[in-house]
Amino acid sequence: MPVDHSQDAFSSYREVLRADSDFTKSGKLVLITGPEGCGKTSLMHRCAWETREFLAPMSSPAMMEIIDLTSDGLVGFDTQARSRHICRRIHDELHLRRAFSVDKNYEELEKRSDEPAQFYPYLSRLLLHAGLVIVILLPPSELVDEVRTYSSYTQKMLAFFCESSYEAVAAIEYNPASKPITHLTLDVLEESDGWSFVNSRIARSASQSAHCPVTDEASVRKFMQTRIRGRGQTTIRELQMTCESVFEVAVASASDRVEYADFTQYYAEKALLS
Repeated sequence: MPVDHSQDAFSSYREVLRADSDFTKSGKLVLITGPEGCGKTSLMHRCAWETREFLAPMSSPAMMEIIDLTSDGLVGFDTQARSRHICRRIHDELHLRRAFSVDKNYEELEKRSDEPAQFYPYLSRLLLHAGLVIVILLPPSELVDEVRTYSSYTQKMLAFFCESSYEAVAAIEYNPASKPITHLTLDVLEESDGWSFVNSRIARSASQSAHCPVTDEASVRKFMQTRIRGRGQTTIRELQMTCESVFEVAVASASDRVEYADFTQYYAEKALLS
């Protein structure tokens, strides 16, 4: 759905993937930036699964694992501690999934988990031998240096995906000494995005023969205008949460229609809409 520039960002990633899809020659670092709640994590997962689908028909390499570490709580950790934690988590996930047939590989990999600069080159060699690509979805980052560090860790058969809501990270500049970064950006919603989102959800419910109250473009657009004017911006996460609540209330009250007043009532109850 083409809201918050997510479709444009996804299309950009697909172009990058198709232009450089040989993981036996190089890895990737994909950085996704934008405000809180704009859909960065969703886009990250979408791009990761697109990579998997793209590689699946290929004979070499055809295997890919996605290691999702986005929920790892690393608040308060410095960059080195975060890097070591990620190495240990990757080791554990690969071990649990029996990615390598030789147990010695896990032992050697674990020995290097406190030294990421040694861990990733060794991991890359193991992955090349196994014909396996791994995509690592990192926890959100707030530091430019951390992103640059992962750029230096990028190796063959490895792809790092990271996200950030911090302006300093969003303004990251390409460093010729580092490996290239694929930078995808998302943004807050525009007024017209609200109707695109709501209309698509109503159409999806209809296609699944599920009961869903209806609304009209004028009501949704007026709500978006009020929300953006009152707060300065709104995001896909906020819109989704609002719609879920408003439409659930309508269903519970046996109402077949959602009006502008229903949106404002939702925020009035929470004292959020100015």
